[in-house]
Amino acid sequence: MEAFGLAVFYGLTAIDDVRTKSIRVLEVIIFAVIGVLIDVILKPYSWVSIAGGVAVGAVLYIISILTKEKIGKGDAMIVMVSGLYLGFMNTVIVLWLASLLAAIFGVKMVRCQGHQIDVEIPFVPFLLVAYASVFLVGQLGGLML
Repeated sequence: MEAFGLAVFYGLTAIDDVRTKSIRVLEVIIFAVIGVLIDVILKPYSWVSIAGGVAVGAVLYIISILTKEKIGKGDAMIVMVSGLYLGFMNTVIVLWLASLLAAIFGVKMVRCQGHQIDVEIPFVPFLLVAYASVFLVGQLGGLML
């Protein structure tokens, strides 16, 4: 159930991120509430793991402020909500894989399409692809911790 909820969350926010380069706060709040309810009812991860997952997003939020939004605040909020659904380790894995995919895509844009090095790219689609990849590998018997 939480896998479906997180996939829907990433899908909806990815569409917003690509179209408008912004995230609707209402979506973040709704899926955060759902994530908390899932944590309370199903208890998929320990509270320490969930707090660690949310803290990963909080660190990104601080980095966003310090770098004048080189990393978007909306992206950081999405990672915080991801921590509610995935716990610490899985949030780190999804964030790492999404960052790797975004870096590869960014290098390709700069090298092959002639974009400037500081071109903005939406990050949530990479979170969606990373999460789907980690989920599928987990269903095959590995990686999800």
